[in-house]
Amino acid sequence: MTDWRGRIAIISDEVDDSFAAAVDFCLPLGIRAYELRKLEGGRFPHVTQRALDEVAATVARHDLELIGVSPGFFKGPLDAEVIARTFEHDLPLAFRRMERLGLRRMTLFTFRRGSRDEAIPAEIYDHLGRAVELCAREGIEALLENASSIYSDTGANLAKIARELGIGIVWDPCNAAQSGEEAFPAGYAQVRDALVAVHFKNWSHEQGVVAIDAGIVDMQAQVRALQADGYAGYYTLEPHQWHDRKNAVRANHSQLLALLDG
Repeated sequence: MTDWRGRIAIISDEVDDSFAAAVDFCLPLGIRAYELRKLEGGRFPHVTQRALDEVAATVARHDLELIGVSPGFFKGPLDAEVIARTFEHDLPLAFRRMERLGLRRMTLFTFRRGSRDEAIPAEIYDHLGRAVELCAREGIEALLENASSIYSDTGANLAKIARELGIGIVWDPCNAAQSGEEAFPAGYAQVRDALVAVHFKNWSHEQGVVAIDAGIVDMQAQVRALQADGYAGYYTLEPHQWHDRKNAVRANHSQLLALLDG
């Protein structure tokens, strides 16, 4: 039986906004790889210097891996003022802080859509293409993720936009299901060739985001397909159970391990 613990990662604030506290909880579970999103002060890069120092010290102390960062850039509407601020201030700040922490991978989003049947506007490719180019100049790999509120909501739309930009994909089956797509196998079939990372939670029409075993996405089949396809990335936990973060992480970690070993 393969020891999959070395392939399981987590978004750190799914446990605690303090990176050190999240690591203290996760290390006994065998989790040594972390994606950054929110820390003390807010969402990266708008975090405190103390939070950055804490991340750097904790990573060094425990010999951990930081696998990427999700600043939430381009998750809002196509607003000229916000876009200008992102390019003039937020992206340069993110680059400096990523350099401080040795981070080389950034997740981007694809702007908030007005309705589910709205066509993908050509304008987004100009903004996203510019961001991808700036990331490349800094030696940073830009990735695209799907989320129900944005143009890359489904696997089909995520793959279309990512192909146009020539970049890799962060696949979230839960978010695809929330968007009304059959996340597996239909959505996965669209993204599988450009897959770089996968986030794990599940979706219920009645309850919203739920544990891996509790939703409508066949996560067992999804995991088996990833294994059969030779997926080499991390299996990243993202329970999104903010009312009881630690117990949710513990339960989802156990469920994911069972699927990986199944």
